[in-house]
Amino acid sequence: MTRGVQAVAALLLSTAAFAAAWTEQSLFVQTTSGPVQGYLDTNTTAVSLNKWLGMRFAADTSGANRWLPPQPVVRDPDTVFDATAYGPACMQGVYNGYNGTSVQSEDCLRVNVISPANNTGLLPVYVWITGGGFNSQASSNPQVDGSHLAATGIVFVSFNYRLALFAFPHSSEMASGTQNLALLDTRAAVEWTRDNIIAFGGDPSHIVLGGESVGAEMTNFYISYYNEYYNQDPLIIGAIMQSADTSQPMWPEDQQLAIVASNNTVNCPTGSGMLECLRTKDAFLLQSVALATNAQFQPVIDNITVFKDYVLQTKQGSVGRFPMLIGTNRDEGNLNIAGEATAYWPNITGYVTSNSLNLPWSNVSILEQIYPTPSAQYPYGFNASAAMWRDAHMRCLVSDLGLWRTYALGEPVWRYEFDLVAANLNSLGVSIGAFHGSDIRFVFGNWADIVRDPPYEPATPFEIGVSNLMVTAWTNFIKNPWTGPQIPGWYLYDPANTTTLAILGNSTTEAIPGDHFTGDASCAYWNTVLPLFPQTFPSCGTWTCS
Repeated sequence: MTRGVQAVAALLLSTAAFAAAWTEQSLFVQTTSGPVQGYLDTNTTAVSLNKWLGMRFAADTSGANRWLPPQPVVRDPDTVFDATAYGPACMQGVYNGYNGTSVQSEDCLRVNVISPANNTGLLPVYVWITGGGFNSQASSNPQVDGSHLAATGIVFVSFNYRLALFAFPHSSEMASGTQNLALLDTRAAVEWTRDNIIAFGGDPSHIVLGGESVGAEMTNFYISYYNEYYNQDPLIIGAIMQSADTSQPMWPEDQQLAIVASNNTVNCPTGSGMLECLRTKDAFLLQSVALATNAQFQPVIDNITVFKDYVLQTKQGSVGRFPMLIGTNRDEGNLNIAGEATAYWPNITGYVTSNSLNLPWSNVSILEQIYPTPSAQYPYGFNASAAMWRDAHMRCLVSDLGLWRTYALGEPVWRYEFDLVAANLNSLGVSIGAFHGSDIRFVFGNWADIVRDPPYEPATPFEIGVSNLMVTAWTNFIKNPWTGPQIPGWYLYDPANTTTLAILGNSTTEAIPGDHFTGDASCAYWNTVLPLFPQTFPSCGTWTCS
């Protein structure tokens, strides 16, 4: 080997060694929670990714910390946290918490960061809030793995928040503070992101917050409280809300918690001292009793962190001011009402007063005119009931927020509807339509996982194309919320221009103009009902009991 060849070889070896050392060093990060060590993922996407999983952003919530706001992590500078696997899910409020929840703990306030390995620093940041009905799911669910989003040149952040009994106790002993601990967990995760993300290659001044279903509802909670009107810096420059719901009804104060406390296996007082006693009990015991007794825990309207009328807040300007991407799926109600017996009646009279619709002050006669059954559009009571749920819970919220964020706030809104119907997305096939949650895999680019669930059929080339388009649209918005999705056919939303509703899922190359004039027609009625809600259930737990 000649001296020149030797020199070149030595240079290549030293460069490779330097690159390897830099990669290893870049995966070791000092955080406010202590030092962490991540890993390099070269398999999931064509772009190599740096990943840090399961890091604590707040302390263990068990024992004395149960039902307290998230507490700081006691930092140990001498112990390096192994951030190569997702942390435990928070204690679930259902028997089957779905993928990623097999390991549960109260030491669950964990955050995950995914960044392109070729990151040159200060990339846009997307903080994702996982859905799950306020009682299930975790950021470790493979459906919401943000690898494909990060591969486009952003830093993806996801986290766990407390659920069900452990998040929303609705206790009179907490009446002077907020009952909505999951929202405080969300704020703590965003603050942790702001304080640490630069070390992971993200820009702390460029954070977009978003989620799907309850994750979108939590985003709405967040921007309704953490804003300049309430002297709270939102710390974000944009928001994404996929299929957000209106607020849910509440149970009487202490009622559901007392069901758990009074159980003979728990044996705590139901008056003064109930929380103190319950803090001494094992989390899995409390979980098992809550499940066995069907005790229910949901967000509480306390007018501290969660408010009654988001539309009125928007009109008044007491919400976060920044661009928003917002939308719903065409058939949101189908899956949500599938287990409600009154939805299968030949008419809608039973469903209107059900705990599924949860709007018992609705006028049946007017709704029979809006949703005539049987008719060509609503041949069965199920079709009409599903449409009522979709409109009242999701479509009209999107319509109203789009209207008033545009007209009252003057902020950019990009509105969509996801219309893809395919036989391989659910075991119910095409009969379930473009159901609630069917957009998630497409937004995340995780179409390869479709084959893992019933009916176990792989994604089609068309579905892959739809997913690629949606990944592009979402990440374009994250990179620059003011210019929006930037795909053909998707225009800035104008409530007066019916073609500015973007229909997704029917093309692999563009958004198709929609017709929100027709789709939103029922909102004229629902907007007379929604400001009256949510209410507190009667003590018997249903709207129709005496």
